[in-house]
Amino acid sequence: MGHMTAVAELKSTRTNMSARKNTLLLVDDESAITLLFEFELSRIGYYVLTASNAQEAKRIAKEFQSPIDVLITDWRMPGMTGDQLACDLLVQRPTLKVVLMSGYPEAATVCQAFHKDQLAFFHKPFSVDELNGAIRRLLGLSSKPDRQVA
Repeated sequence: MGHMTAVAELKSTRTNMSARKNTLLLVDDESAITLLFEFELSRIGYYVLTASNAQEAKRIAKEFQSPIDVLITDWRMPGMTGDQLACDLLVQRPTLKVVLMSGYPEAATVCQAFHKDQLAFFHKPFSVDELNGAIRRLLGLSSKPDRQVA
């Protein structure tokens, strides 16, 4: 009986993965933030890739063969700021949208370098619903949250 359940779950997973989900690349050096947002955004229905630093994010973006729709990155990280990371990734993926998050007020000034329809900025803390609304606006979807809770 357990084997049949496992087979059914595997078939269900394959069926769900065939539909294109929006892919997010989430980058933050604070693992608690990464884990929380990865869990919550996955529950909403996004496919979430995570990285703990800019170098790891650049490697993921280079190796991941499918589109990455939105980069969600902390502004202040060791080695490279989030806006620098975004600029680097936009060379490879020019349609990438960016959500920049920071607890530092001076980070908001870097937003002027990006097109308004390409970037959203959040001062920490903020809610998952606010983040989802920004992602949906950047992707040209309804701003109304579209929760797909399993």
